[in-house]
Amino acid sequence: MAGAFARMLVACTAAASTSAPNPTTRGRDPLTRRLRGLPLVPLAVSNRHGLGIRGAPLSTSASHHQGLNSRIRFAAAEGMAAEASSASSAAEAKPFAVLFVCLGNICRSPAAEAVFRNLVSKRGLDSKFHIDSAGTIGYHEGNKADSRMRSASKKRGIEVTSISRPIKPSDFRDFDLILAMDRQNYEDILDAFERWRHKEPLPESAPNKVKLMCSYCKRHTESEVPDPYYGGPQGFEKVLDLLEDACDSLLDSIVADNAHISA
Repeated sequence: MAGAFARMLVACTAAASTSAPNPTTRGRDPLTRRLRGLPLVPLAVSNRHGLGIRGAPLSTSASHHQGLNSRIRFAAAEGMAAEASSASSAAEAKPFAVLFVCLGNICRSPAAEAVFRNLVSKRGLDSKFHIDSAGTIGYHEGNKADSRMRSASKKRGIEVTSISRPIKPSDFRDFDLILAMDRQNYEDILDAFERWRHKEPLPESAPNKVKLMCSYCKRHTESEVPDPYYGGPQGFEKVLDLLEDACDSLLDSIVADNAHISA
């Protein structure tokens, strides 16, 4: 109807310009008589951009845009949810990384690595963990563990196979938990972090990853794992007693705090 009216108006306007009516006789003008009986219609109803008279939005157009915006927001939300789910899945797929640290990485920390690895294997969780050991110094780098420690461990059915290496900056990024055998090791690890964090990007929360090994002991009251290097065979046995106690509790704690590990 609006289109027909517009065409009629154009035609009438053309006729009016041709006849050039006298303004003083407008009431008798044929064009005026023809328009007087027609209903008034808003001229902007056919506005293709969805605006009605005086710029007011048409309800049908507004409804269309609202629906479109809702679909866009829904699609965006779905995309964000998918990304979050993917990130969560990736985090769950990543093995939990544990690093054991002593002074030279030839006695206590290699034994701790072996004891913990043995417990993890017995529970069938090998694929869920990344386990390693290191020393705060690199004096023994490339060497096998002390033969006395390897012998004492083997009597308990535990194979110590690691090769000595010093701790490195990337350990603070790669490992979820860093276990120090004694207080001096603990301080040396944190000192190393302070030196390295000014040279390369390291997570600010890294110091929170560092714990004392004996803090996980349940059957023993010792606060540190003593260095057996200068002692006799009994010193190595004592170290293994402490490590077996601490590692058992450590594994329980990690599994309890990380549901995907036991799944």
